Amino acid sequence: MAVTLADVAARAGVSAATVSRVLSGNYPVAGATRSRVLRAVEELEYVVNGPASSLAAATSDLVGVLVNDIADPFFGIMASAVQSEMEPEKAGGKLAVVCNTGGSPERELTYITLLQRQRAAAVVLTGSAVEDPGHAEALAARLRRLAAAGTRVVLCGRPPLPEADGDGGQG
Repeated sequence: MAVTLADVAARAGVSAATVSRVLSGNYPVAGATRSRVLRAVEELEYVVNGPASSLAAATSDLVGVLVNDIADPFFGIMASAVQSEMEPEKAGGKLAVVCNTGGSPERELTYITLLQRQRAAAVVLTGSAVEDPGHAEALAARLRRLAAAGTRVVLCGRPPLPEADGDGGQG
């Protein structure tokens, strides 16, 4: 059975809120209390519940990388470059998920929706875009929603989005 935040709190002799504050690092906590909590985390081998943290923070440690064909060396290099920039010492240990669209506009939109559901921290779209105005509009609308929700959107090797606000969330 998985160790819970409440288990850590009980072991450290503090409230669950205090454990949460120590782990988030966003609130001042006395040094001795912080040490007790971190010791309990280590002893119990507690791992933060990612989906629960995502709900609370409205974002996650997930980064989606959309590629046309992972077997194409270009896209493999792009995915590898994104991953190398997300190592713990550079980006706090984000997790890259490569989404292979196979060049399908429908699959591209589906992956973007799935990444939005997961509250992805960022979405990187690589390679050429589909030359269909309807798809371009649908894609632009979804990416604007992502950006408005705080997801960083990066277009790499793609043309700007139609009717984008300002920089259109492009980075």
